[in-house]
Amino acid sequence: TGGTSGKPARVIHSTDTLASAVDALEKTVGPGPLSSICCLPVRHLGGWMQVFRAIRTGGCVFFCSYRDLAQERMGQKLMGRWLSLVPTQLFQLVKSGRALENLRKARGIFVGGGPLRPDLAKKCREEAIPVWPTYGLSETAGMVTLLKADDFLNGREGVGQAMPHADLLLSEGERKILIRTESLCLAKPPKVFDSGESFQSEDFGEVDAEGYWKILGRADRTIITGGEKVDPALVEKAILETGLVEECVVIGKEDTKWGQVVTAYLSPYGVPLGKVQEITKNTLQGPCYPKKWVTTEKLPVSEMGKPLG
Repeated sequence: TGGTSGKPARVIHSTDTLASAVDALEKTVGPGPLSSICCLPVRHLGGWMQVFRAIRTGGCVFFCSYRDLAQERMGQKLMGRWLSLVPTQLFQLVKSGRALENLRKARGIFVGGGPLRPDLAKKCREEAIPVWPTYGLSETAGMVTLLKADDFLNGREGVGQAMPHADLLLSEGERKILIRTESLCLAKPPKVFDSGESFQSEDFGEVDAEGYWKILGRADRTIITGGEKVDPALVEKAILETGLVEECVVIGKEDTKWGQVVTAYLSPYGVPLGKVQEITKNTLQGPCYPKKWVTTEKLPVSEMGKPLG
C-alpha cells in the first residue's frame, strides 16, 4: 500500500481475507468469471486484486497502460471485462473520443482511490460510461462499498452501499469511517489485528437513510499551517471551479516558519495562473489561500492517484 504519502508500506493478508473480498464482489455484481483489464501496478493491492479475482473465479487478466485504452484495438479487449481506474486516469481518458467508445464496451469500470470530481462524473454520465464508484483500502483488500453503474448513471452520488462482507459506521465526534469486514488484513506492521476487530480509517464520511455512503475527505491529508487546519480537498475544489485548470493537487510543504505551507500544483503548465489566483482570492480565505503556486504538466501524484506530500 502507499496510502496518501505515496511511500510503500506493507499490509499482510491471507488467502481467506482476499477471498472474502472476491466473494462479496461476486454477490454484488453477479456470478461468473471476473476478467479484467489491469492498468494498476500489481505491487499495490488495487492491481493485485484483479489477478486474485481471476484466479478465484476462473477469469483472465490483460495487462496494459491505461493510455492504451485510447487505441482502437482495445475495444474488443474490453468486451465483457471489468476495468479498475483511479480518477486521474479516467480524467485523461475521457478527453479521447476513441477511449470513450472503448470504455462503453466494458462490463463495468470500478473507480476508487480518490474523489470523483463533479465535472468528471457529469462527463461520464453524458457519455454513458458504466462507472461503478467504490470505496476501499489496502487494509480491507479493496472495495467495501460499491455504487452500481445504473444508480450512478441515474445521478446518484457517492460510493454506494456497504458490500455483503462489510459493515461501516461513523465514529462519534470526528465522524471518521469505522469498518468491520471479513477481508480485514491480518496486520499492518507493527499493528496486528485481532479476529473480528474493526478498522478505524482516516476518511470522513456520511451515510443517508438508505445506507448510501459519501466520502468527505481524509484526516491525514489535513494541512497545519501557522497553527490553522486546512482541508486540501476544499482548496482543490475552489481552484477547479474556476474552470481555468484541468487538474490540481494541494499539499502541505514543510516550512520552518509556518510548519507547513499550502502549496497548489496546477496542470497543464500554461494555465493562466494570475487569473486563477485572482478568482480564488475571493473564495479561499486566510490560511486556505495557497502561499505557493506551481504550474506543471505532471502533478505530484503516485501511480494510484495519491498526492505525494
